[in-house]
Amino acid sequence: MRLKLPTIARSTGISVALLVSTSLALSACDGGSSGTTSSSSSATVVTETETADPVTATPSPSESAPSPTTAVDTPTSTALPPLGSPTLDQKQQDPDGEFDMSITGIRVAEHESFTRVVVDIAGDSKPGWWVDWTTEPVQQASGLPVDVTGDSFLDLNIEGIGYPDQVDVPGVDSGSFGGAGIVEDINLTSIFEARAQILIGVSGAPRSYSVSLLQEPTRVVVDIVH
Repeated sequence: MRLKLPTIARSTGISVALLVSTSLALSACDGGSSGTTSSSSSATVVTETETADPVTATPSPSESAPSPTTAVDTPTSTALPPLGSPTLDQKQQDPDGEFDMSITGIRVAEHESFTRVVVDIAGDSKPGWWVDWTTEPVQQASGLPVDVTGDSFLDLNIEGIGYPDQVDVPGVDSGSFGGAGIVEDINLTSIFEARAQILIGVSGAPRSYSVSLLQEPTRVVVDIVH
């Protein structure tokens, strides 16, 4: 004999079963989602960083320390003064010894404040001189004009000079020796009676001058002031 269940009770059981199944499904979904989130939040991110070698800065030349400076004393140049006490006056000095000297050279050089003429002398005696300005360059004894360049002329006579056959050291020949500075020309005219005449042509008017004797070697020095 079969029993018939009430229709209402059967429907209620089916509904309960359906609700339980739905709850379990939702629980499973929530649990999976919660597990994934936890794993993601607990994960550690590692970044690999390369370590470079230390760099040493090299200073540029402008940043380098200055090198020490050594002080150097620079000598102060001093102008060479003329010898003696230059004047316009006539000058004279007697020779000492035998008249056996010779003129071995005539030189001229310009300095800052004067021009110097040097007459080199060979022999053991001391030469003398007679010197003065002249407006007409003429040769001693003969009085003949001498061709020498210049506006004014210093007549320089060296005394104690022997003739060529009286000296041990041959002297220079007569003639022109050129010039420098304010000296335009120099002319050794002749030797007469132990006197050698030298005419010095100078630019401009007569100027102050000095005559000096220097020895070892022997030389007569004439400084003409500019």
